[in-house]
Amino acid sequence: MAARTYESARERILDAAQRLILERGMSRLSVDAVITEVGLSKGGFFHHFKTKNDLILALLDRLVRRMDGLVAELAAKDPQPRGARLRAQIVLSFDSKRQEAEAPQALLLAFVEAVQSQPAVRRLARELNAQTVARDVAEGVPEGRAMLIQAALDGFWLSEAVGIAALTAKQKRALRDELIALARVEASPAAAARTTTKTRKGRRS
Repeated sequence: MAARTYESARERILDAAQRLILERGMSRLSVDAVITEVGLSKGGFFHHFKTKNDLILALLDRLVRRMDGLVAELAAKDPQPRGARLRAQIVLSFDSKRQEAEAPQALLLAFVEAVQSQPAVRRLARELNAQTVARDVAEGVPEGRAMLIQAALDGFWLSEAVGIAALTAKQKRALRDELIALARVEASPAAAARTTTKTRKGRRS
């Protein structure tokens, strides 16, 4: 396997911090631990990040940009551009293998912990949520429907992450299909319901 090439020391620091969070949890992340993991001086660390909080914000920003890239990649294959990124987000949310590879549940739960304890992370998370709804509204999704779908995706992910979900594979597919039908902005709610019914009949045949 070829050795990984890093664009900068900044990426090495971010990767090391992510490894430490996955191994030890967010509460035990420290600048000293990251410096030791990377093999940099304190000056090298503080050249890129003023504080540990700045490091956590940069990690969250990198994760969001990575997921946005995956959503854009899937949306580009959708023949209907209106609501395409929301439908792509739904598909990605139910692709557990790809989600775990790109955004491990343990890392996301660590960010949930940071949201509760760090105001700056909480503000960024709120901004990101608002931007996501604004994105969907700009593509023609009614605002209330966009918020409903985002809330459903958040609830689905959290229940899966903490291990309280009791959905079968069939139920997960049904939930995914219902959300995708809602995200088809060219259709009225009644038409979306008919589309979902047709999809179910097609799977049974």
